[in-house]
Parts: sequence; C-alpha cells; structure tokens
Amino acid sequence: MKTNTLPVKSLWLISLTIIPLLSIYGRSLQKLVKDNLDPDQLTLIIALALLLISSKAIYWLIKRHAYQKIWHLAWFLPLFLVVPFFMPIIEERVHFIVFGSFGFLTMLIFSPKIAIGICISASIMDEGLQHYLPDRVGDLFDIAVNIIASLAGAIFAYISWKQQ
Repeated sequence: MKTNTLPVKSLWLISLTIIPLLSIYGRSLQKLVKDNLDPDQLTLIIALALLLISSKAIYWLIKRHAYQKIWHLAWFLPLFLVVPFFMPIIEERVHFIVFGSFGFLTMLIFSPKIAIGICISASIMDEGLQHYLPDRVGDLFDIAVNIIASLAGAIFAYISWKQQ
C-alpha cells in the first residue's frame, strides 16, 4: 500500500507546504487573482485543474491495468468535477483541489490509519491557523470541506492502489 518514491514524497511535501501558505497569504493572493481575473476565468482555471487531476486519475488506473477499479470514478469524478462548482465561494473550490490532492498523496505514503489521521488533523489545523490570523476566519464549514476532500482523495488512492 505504501509507496516510497521520491516524486510522490516530494509532491506530498509540496502539498503540505501549500496548505498553510494559502492560509497565511490567502487574502493577498485572493486580491491579486480578483484584480487580474474575472470570476468566469477563475472558474475555467479551476475546472481545468479539476479536469487535469481527474484525467490523471484515469490515466493512473489504466497504466496500472486496474480496469476493474475504474468504476470508482463513478463517485470520484462527480465529487471532484461537480460538487466544487456548487460551493458558494470560489476559494472553497481551491480548498477542494488542494485537500483532495493532499489526501490522495498522504494515502500513498502512509498506512491507512495514519493517512486518515493526517488528513483530518491537517484539515482542522488549517482552519485553526486561520482563526488566529488577523485577516482570516476559521470556519467549521471549511473544516468539513477540507475533511471531505482529503478523505475522498485518500479513499480513492486506497481503493485504486490495492493489489488486484
């Protein structure tokens, strides 16, 4: 179940670093994005990122010859391609991408129990950090979004990584 490849560990460390950085610099980044992109452009960028992640998931399963596991895309794709667009705030969509990727990578590196603990802890700590930042607000809804996204990514990694 665990993978110890350097690229996976590197991507995991990058995603772990991005989470608090988005909390700390999120408002200035939001301002920069809103000043330079209209909401339609931002939605298109998020849609392309989600499509890329989902395409990578399909490629990954096909490459592993895990054809019988492709049916899991029936819940994974709607969750990551549709649900984020019903979220009222664009920033929550970014949470979904970041935490879903984080959960996926966490499950590839750690045992399931540890991975789930890390996903839940990171979700809570991110909003806890935001609670103490002067221009941010820690939000229970965001904790839920973070947990759902990270656990969905972790579950997908777990299901699709198991031996056939």
